Amino acid sequence: MFILYDILKVAWHLYLDVAVYMLFGFFIAGLLHVFFKAEKIKAYLGNGRIKPVFLAALFGIPLPLCSCGVVPVATGLKKQGANSGAALSFMISTPETGVDSVAVSWAMLDPVMTVIRPVAAFITAVSTGIVQNFFGKDSPQADRIEPKPAGG
Repeated sequence: MFILYDILKVAWHLYLDVAVYMLFGFFIAGLLHVFFKAEKIKAYLGNGRIKPVFLAALFGIPLPLCSCGVVPVATGLKKQGANSGAALSFMISTPETGVDSVAVSWAMLDPVMTVIRPVAAFITAVSTGIVQNFFGKDSPQADRIEPKPAGG
């Protein structure tokens, strides 16, 4: 009984630690939804197989999002028309190139690795997104659960 309590207590503290970053991610996703129209996102990140992936990785580099906060933003981009490869590229490049990640690399590694790490993250993000666009499957629209209208 005490073990279950300890597990729930640790899970709750983990949830509290992650909640701040998730809220920040939702905030950024809300800003993207308000200030960037879906047509613009579709035009830049929705059409094509290589260019949207490259642009999504570039767009994700300066954003200060961690791996928890990037999920809602990538979901928002996907809902606004970004293709799967672009969303995946954004999800990989953003947490790896954040200011906090670079600062930790500088403190724990040397300056050469501090430069190599974001470059490697960018290359990994672009290559993964391109592979997704060429060989991956998008989930079919029929498999998505649509909310039913209220009262009907």
